[in-house]
Amino acid sequence: MTRPTIDADIAFASLRLIALAVLMLLVCPIALAQFEGNALSAPLAEQAGPGHSSAPEAAKGEARPEPNVAPAEAARRASREYGGRVLNVVLEDGPGGPYYRVKLLDGGRVHIVHVEARH
Repeated sequence: MTRPTIDADIAFASLRLIALAVLMLLVCPIALAQFEGNALSAPLAEQAGPGHSSAPEAAKGEARPEPNVAPAEAARRASREYGGRVLNVVLEDGPGGPYYRVKLLDGGRVHIVHVEARH
């Protein structure tokens, strides 16, 4: 009985594909972890909200104003002003009042924009 032979080019191509797959398994989680934080925030995007406060104002006994801008309206405003596709809209409570944090995808880059939640 004769043994089948494997062409050297096919074996080398198979090894390259396996090495590429292993490399992708190692690199992709690292690259995706960068999307979690604000590392990809738009440097030129206007930040309407001042940021997060260390202690919630509601816990201090102060009444916070309710947002009167819908999340869909905040998404439209951000997309119209900065361009891109809306990925996510989250209502945040900052020291200056409530605001929406809107994530936009434009040209393969993620931009984070703050839109005031009150007129």
